Order: sequence, then C-alpha cells, then structure tokens
Amino acid sequence: MRVYKTDQIVVYWFPELCAHPSICRRILPKVFDSTRRPWIDLSAATPEEIISCIDQCPTGALRYSLAEGSSVNPELAKGIGNMDYEKTNPPAVKFKIVNYGEYGQVHVEGPVEVIDADGKTLRTGSRMVLCSCGKSRNCPFCDGSHRNLPKQDDVF
Repeated sequence: MRVYKTDQIVVYWFPELCAHPSICRRILPKVFDSTRRPWIDLSAATPEEIISCIDQCPTGALRYSLAEGSSVNPELAKGIGNMDYEKTNPPAVKFKIVNYGEYGQVHVEGPVEVIDADGKTLRTGSRMVLCSCGKSRNCPFCDGSHRNLPKQDDVF
C-alpha cells in the first residue's frame, strides 16, 4: 500500500488490486498521471473531487480517508472508496469462483442486481452464474457454451 496525504485527505493506493481500467486518469488526469512520479498529485484537485473520483474506482485499489481536522464535509466521505466502508456496509453479494479445469465459472450468490454500462438492469436474483470463457450467447451470463471449447488447464 502507498499513502498520499494532505491536511484534508489521505489517499491509499493498493497496486496489487489495480487492474488499470484508467477511470481515475480519465476523471482527474492532473491528479492521477502514471507517467509522473509520484503518480498521484493531491494538490491538483479539491478533496471533494478526489473523493468523487475514488468512489468510482471499480477495483478498490484507490481508497481514501479524511485527515484529522479536515474541513471536508464527512457526509461526502462515506462512499464506497472510504477505507472504512466495509466496516459499516457488509458485503451483500458473495462470489464463488468455480474451476472445473475447463474455463471455470463465476457463481454469484445474492441478493444481486447485474446492470449494464448504462445502468439498465439485466437481471436480479439470489443466484446466477457468470460467463468467464467469453463464448456465451447470453453474456454476461453463462449458457454452458464453454463445454464446446477445447479443454485447457486451470484458469484461476
């Protein structure tokens, strides 16, 4: 974990969690610039902007907390990117990676709602299996198409 601080906000970066979707760089390119060292410059945006950006990090690699004595409204810092979020918001969805040595499957136990990039609900339920081979005709859901693929070694 790497830590970046100002007198208003503390940002934590967990490089082992980062899948590099670059959302942070698109939203706040002056703050998050991977060509610069250090790559995070907290002086390039307001703490509120940084909080909003980190709350959109899909991997959880970026997190934040408010610095002691921060003047940032604490209500703005209760999002999913807050370091203590899981303490007050226990997981509602459980993923189980099932690997039969043939492309694997992702079993999801809910309650869960799967939405597309536009926020449209694709399916709600308490259980479902997601495709991990990419060949399903019903992506992102598994339809068993992996059975027709050549056998391969464990993928997970």
